[in-house]
Amino acid sequence: MRSSLTLATTISACACALIALSCGSSSDEAEPPDAPSPDVGMLDAGADAGLPMPDGPAKRLFAKRFVVKVHSRPDRDADRLGYLRAGVVIDATTSGPVAVAGGCREGWYELASGGGFVCNGRDVTAFDGRRLPARPPAQPDFDAPLPYRFGRTRRDLTPMYRRLPTDEEAAEFEGYRIPGAEPAADAGEGAGEAETPEAPPAVPIVEPGIMPASGSALVASSEEEIEAEELIPTLASLEGERGGVLMRRVLRGFIVSVDRDIRVRARRYWRTLSNGFVPYFALGLVEGSDFHGEPLVPPPPLPSGADADAGTDAGIDAGRGRRTPPPEPVFRLPMGWVTSSKTSGYVRASNGRPRRGRAPGYHAVFPIVGEETHADEAYAVAHDGAMYRVRDIAVARPATELPEGVGENDHWIDVNLGQQTLVAYEGLLPVYATLISSGRIHDPTDTEHNFETPSGLFRITSKHVTHTMDGDHAVDGPYSIEDVPYVMYFQLAYAIHSAFWHNSFGHPRSHGCVNMAPLDARWMFNWASPALPDGWHAIFPTDRDPGTWVYVHEDTPET
Repeated sequence: MRSSLTLATTISACACALIALSCGSSSDEAEPPDAPSPDVGMLDAGADAGLPMPDGPAKRLFAKRFVVKVHSRPDRDADRLGYLRAGVVIDATTSGPVAVAGGCREGWYELASGGGFVCNGRDVTAFDGRRLPARPPAQPDFDAPLPYRFGRTRRDLTPMYRRLPTDEEAAEFEGYRIPGAEPAADAGEGAGEAETPEAPPAVPIVEPGIMPASGSALVASSEEEIEAEELIPTLASLEGERGGVLMRRVLRGFIVSVDRDIRVRARRYWRTLSNGFVPYFALGLVEGSDFHGEPLVPPPPLPSGADADAGTDAGIDAGRGRRTPPPEPVFRLPMGWVTSSKTSGYVRASNGRPRRGRAPGYHAVFPIVGEETHADEAYAVAHDGAMYRVRDIAVARPATELPEGVGENDHWIDVNLGQQTLVAYEGLLPVYATLISSGRIHDPTDTEHNFETPSGLFRITSKHVTHTMDGDHAVDGPYSIEDVPYVMYFQLAYAIHSAFWHNSFGHPRSHGCVNMAPLDARWMFNWASPALPDGWHAIFPTDRDPGTWVYVHEDTPET
């Protein structure tokens, strides 16, 4: 698997390949291939060459590189606490560098937010006032469901350029028709059109189902073609020539994060956050599912003699024989979700038995106030008196004990693969519950189709506001998603992260990671430890501030 990061943990080459293909990458090296190379020949006088504490207003720091590593000491060899992303502005603690040593010629500044040290000149630019040293790329919007805008490519072999192409280059790589010139022989539909709408149409989000492999139209179909490996696309085969205008080709279904759109006479392009340029009409914006879980309220103390498992006939005014509005749900465990638009609820007939009622809709959620069995079928009773067959819904139940090793006051994340649910706990107090999509299994005996999320007790090993995930897979073909939001790695390449490209929550779907809806992933990222300091793009746990526990259990249902 290719990634903007490499694995931090060294394991055998075979095992590493299997894990990396499962989901993402888990290391802290996040610079893209075209990022500037590190400076050479710098002073290396050690980390103890400090300066007198400077006086005056503290400097502001502008991150000038795609990734700016934050070190624990003013030394390039010191441990890394996290990193900043290009364009962010963050305050220093002083008006001048605190050390000129450790491989940084223009001096180290300490960050006012989160501590740690960054190198001036090489990684950041120290400045005064409000005017920025350069125009920054789009910065994360933490109030929106997704931190950036994203576009999914609609066509195979869409060009991504290193710079804005000339008319002649656009004609060569994308079939652009130069005004006044003969039409290009391979010009695509709409090539060279000057009239453009204000925005491309959105790409729809679908209900459960696996996306077709990106680039499937390019995969050979005959035995002779299959033997010709060069006909099967890989990420490496899509790369452009080194130093040329073409950075790479992008297959249908690949996703890029976009900065802004730019017009060049009759042509229009998206500039990506990876500093590429993609034809405007080749992308459809993707916004993601609006599904979300629910914050939970603590259970009230039971009055003396109360039956906690009793059902309810709420919604019927027995005294007047009239239907009254159903009560508002109070979300606490256990709770259930409808995971198919075809699932029906049941109402209680005059004889007390369930009778099929209406379908409440995909992802309908309800607190469960009781459970009953009728004709050997288990039913969950909702707060409004509706009943659902337990086998038709996903259910999150409260934990009765802590996983071994988790402290009574620790925060931990409970991932139930069997129910496809996730619950955030503070000790034994559940605070948030939602649906997830874990790794899918077609056939447990077929390793190529088995993407099961690993079970066990883990800790979060790194947190990234966004992190690119891409790779080649023998079954699904190549895939690439730039800047996957709210990524929390917990075991090598396996992570909890936002998935805005589908709406299959409640069903296994991923290559092994734990997919969450955008709003859920944002909530979980902000709740889990370690906390991300203002302005940072990623943080790594320390002994003082370890990552939140992640407990993954039960068996994944086959898809």
